[in-house]
Amino acid sequence: MNWRNETVFVTGATGFIGGRVCERLVQAGAPKVRALVHSMHKAARIARMPVELCPGNLMEPETLRQALGDAKIVIHCGLGNAGAIVRGTENMLAVALAAGAKRFVHVSTAAVYGITPPPGSESEDAPIRKTGDAYCDNKAAAERVVLRYGRRGLPVTILRPSIVWGPYSAWSTRLVDDLRGGRVSFIDGGRGACNTTYVDNLIDAMLLSLENDRALNETFFITDGDKVTWGDFIRAHVAMMAAPPQVGDASPEEIMAARPKAVGMIMGSVRAAGRVMRSKEFRELLMRIPVTEALVKWAWNWVTSLPPEKRDRLRARFGVRRTAAVAAKNGKYIPDPVTVATQSTTVFFGIEKAKRVLGYEPRVRFGEGIQRVEQWLRYAAYLD
Repeated sequence: MNWRNETVFVTGATGFIGGRVCERLVQAGAPKVRALVHSMHKAARIARMPVELCPGNLMEPETLRQALGDAKIVIHCGLGNAGAIVRGTENMLAVALAAGAKRFVHVSTAAVYGITPPPGSESEDAPIRKTGDAYCDNKAAAERVVLRYGRRGLPVTILRPSIVWGPYSAWSTRLVDDLRGGRVSFIDGGRGACNTTYVDNLIDAMLLSLENDRALNETFFITDGDKVTWGDFIRAHVAMMAAPPQVGDASPEEIMAARPKAVGMIMGSVRAAGRVMRSKEFRELLMRIPVTEALVKWAWNWVTSLPPEKRDRLRARFGVRRTAAVAAKNGKYIPDPVTVATQSTTVFFGIEKAKRVLGYEPRVRFGEGIQRVEQWLRYAAYLD
C-alpha cells in the first residue's frame, strides 16, 4: 500500500514520539496529516507545521470520529493514564474499524514483559505474564485488544520499542539534570541492558509497517540493534558536560540495605492511600466532578493572585514531591526502586524478526544518536 497517497491520523501527537512522527510525515510528503490533540497548549511543536490539529480525547469516541475524519491510516502513539491505556486504545480501534481504516500501527512497549524483563523474553514469541505493574500490564492488555481487532478485519501492526530517545526525550533531559544534581549512580557497575530505540529508527519501522502486508497482525521489537548498557548511556551524557560529574557505583547489597524496612498493614495502607490521592489518575477522576473542577479553578485563580513569595511558601508546604532516592550512610546516592528495576535487566531484545519481515535496519546507531542528542541539548540550553 502506498501510504503517501493517504491522509494519516496520529494520536499522542503532542508527545515526544507523536510529535516526531508528524514531523517525519510532513518531511516525507504525506498529503495530509491529522493530529489528535487533547490539550492545545501542548501543541506548539507541531503547530508550526502544515498539520491539522484535531481536538479530541481517546476516552470519548465521538470526538475520535470527528478527529479521524477521512484518514485511512492510524498511527497510535496516544497513552493517557494507566486506566485509559486499554479503553483509549479500544475506542480508537473501534472508530478506525468503522471508518474502514487501511492500516493501524500500534506503538506498544517492550515493557509488556515488565520493568525488569526476565531472561527468556528476548524474542516476540516469549509469553507475556502479569507483572503487577499497572503500566506494563495495561500495555500488554492493550496489545491483546489490538490483535482481537486484527482478527475482526482491521489491518494492525504492533511495534515494541524500549528506551525511546533522541532530541526532546526526557531520558536525556532528565539524566542531564540528575547528573548535574548528583542524583545518578551506576547500578551494579552499569551493566544492565539499556535497549535504546532512537526515535527516528522507530518511525522508520512505522513507515515500513505501512508498506508491507507481511506486517499485518504481527508484533515486532524495535531497537537500535546495539548492545548498549546503562553504563554506556550514562557515560555518553557525562562526556557532554563542561564539568563532568563523578558518578559512583551502587551495588545490589547497598541498594538492599538502603531500602526502607517493611511496614505493617495499617501503616502501609495509609501510605498507599496517600500515594493514590497524590496521583495524576486520582486528580483526573476528581476533575470529572463539576463541583471539584469549579473549586480547583477558584483555588488556582486565588493562588496565582498571591505575591510570589507567598506562592513559593505554599508550594514548599503542600507541593507533591518527586519520589526521592535515598543516600547510604557513606553519602553515596542510591537510586529509587523504579530506576533500579529499569536498569537491572540483562535482556537485550532481538530485532531479527523486524529485519526479516519488515526489512528494518537501524539507520541511526548509538554513536550518531548521541551526537544528535548533544547538538539538540546545546541548542535547547540544557548544556553549557
